[in-house]
Amino acid sequence: MSDSRWSALLFAAAVLVRVVAWMGSAIFGTDSGHYLLMADWIREGRWHEAMAVGYHPMFPLLIAVVRSASSSTEVAGNMVSILLGAAGVFPLYRMVLAAFQRPAAIFAVALYAFQPSIVEVQSEIMTESTFLFFLFSAQWLTWKMLEDPTPARGAVLGAAAAGAFLTRPEGILAIALALGWPLLLLFRRPGTRWRRAAGLAVTFAVIVLAVSPYLLWVKSYRGRWALSPRQSAMSVERELGMDSQSPQATEKSRGYFYLRFARSVFRLTSYGLWIPFAAIGLRSLSGFRSVYYLSLPLAHFAGILYTLRTHPFMSDRYVMGPVTLLLGGLAGCGMTVVLAGLARKRPDARWRPCVSGALVLAVAVLPTVRVFQLRRYECLSYPVAASRILEQGPKPRGMSGPVEQVAYLCGVRSFYSAETHEGIRQQLDLHQVDCYVYSEKDLRNRKAYVEMLQSCPALEPPVEVKGPPGTLTVYYQRAK
Repeated sequence: MSDSRWSALLFAAAVLVRVVAWMGSAIFGTDSGHYLLMADWIREGRWHEAMAVGYHPMFPLLIAVVRSASSSTEVAGNMVSILLGAAGVFPLYRMVLAAFQRPAAIFAVALYAFQPSIVEVQSEIMTESTFLFFLFSAQWLTWKMLEDPTPARGAVLGAAAAGAFLTRPEGILAIALALGWPLLLLFRRPGTRWRRAAGLAVTFAVIVLAVSPYLLWVKSYRGRWALSPRQSAMSVERELGMDSQSPQATEKSRGYFYLRFARSVFRLTSYGLWIPFAAIGLRSLSGFRSVYYLSLPLAHFAGILYTLRTHPFMSDRYVMGPVTLLLGGLAGCGMTVVLAGLARKRPDARWRPCVSGALVLAVAVLPTVRVFQLRRYECLSYPVAASRILEQGPKPRGMSGPVEQVAYLCGVRSFYSAETHEGIRQQLDLHQVDCYVYSEKDLRNRKAYVEMLQSCPALEPPVEVKGPPGTLTVYYQRAK
């Protein structure tokens, strides 16, 4: 079977898995409301308000575009996530194929297509699908530019690299890859210098044209040149001495988040299942192709570890790209080595095909079964609470609290929770936050926070809202 057919088959499998996982989600996740609100405001022409939410604009922009062909913004968001998440199969397959061989590419892409944490987040309205699609595309297209540089290929590469950055701050690595490697070979291979220079110039021009509007907006928003309003980007700026006014992370928190980093890598390798095969796959590394292939994931890992020196948060989502490229690619090579060794030792054994198939099934496919379950059913009371808030008073101007989905359902922006009475007053004055929402889960797990809200003189007593049986009771407090 040809490489194109293998890619198409794996794409179809990835789409199917993500659609089934999406069907089990009763309501969109916590962060998803921010992207949906940005998409709605972009469609309405409220660009500044949308950008001020703080996330990079590419994913909400794609949702806004797809919204015209879907029944709701939520459906559009899921369509973008599912299709781009599955489409990441194509550049990933080509890149692993270029660095190693076809069997390794098939296994590596299967690990990506069925990895449960990746499937779960790519069936939600989150940036991971869009980011990984552009990141994988930028890596593969950069390799094609190294092989055969042309201006047309440079333009597509520039668009992919810019797309990665416009989706997530760490997409700056895609831009560094797209410009750095062609620039390096510009001096090392003088025979094709002019063609390489032309392709590099086009790549640079497209990147500048694509990201300049966003960077100009960031400058106007933050009052100086910067890459992003996101906290992760500010953490890098603190480490580089560009933002000395922001608070520094403590030594204790630094060690904690490094531990979280290790746990995230362990979970994303199917709880270490990929690691032995990745270790075996190390023997497949040789030559310039392997050096290039590993440059992006290793740089990505290094960037995360560097940022965690001051960045006060760590999530599995940060390491999905480098884990897929580094450990997933090496694990694909390792599985190839294991199956080839089994074929050499027992070439005539009738049970060998069954054992080989069982190994692939166990490592690559079966772990994804855990995402095929109903998620967030208990949150079906959130739409009821949003309807009640809109029915029994003026529409809030802003909302805060752990139940962020209610804010989007009310059509307003959600802000991070204030932890003190003074913080609440500041939110009322600065952000016009006039409604705080929480659930019975917070009554159990965040008692001090709930008591602070209920004792705040600037807020009215809580109003209780019950949803369908088996769902969380929701409480909201309006500003007086």
